[in-house]
Amino acid sequence: MSRTLDTLENFLKLSEAMAGAAVAQEWETLVEIGEERGVLVGQLPADLGATLPPDEQAHARTIIERCQQLDAKTLPLMEAQHKALGVLLREPTS
Repeated sequence: MSRTLDTLENFLKLSEAMAGAAVAQEWETLVEIGEERGVLVGQLPADLGATLPPDEQAHARTIIERCQQLDAKTLPLMEAQHKALGVLLREPTS
């Protein structure tokens, strides 16, 4: 397995952990994991398709699609929390 594919696998694990943290409403954990995930993004080449061997490209695509699915699950939970905090922090109108 190439280093790039290994990085993508780790990215997927962190995406799964973020989704779990969002479901559990563990927001600090989610932020910490998100920061770790951001570091991994910085380690990925700009053009994955050009750097991966052809036999690994399909697997990489599957990993990326799974990460997108997890993000689609996580984002609405984060948005709901953000909205709830916004309501709590709003100053009362006089």
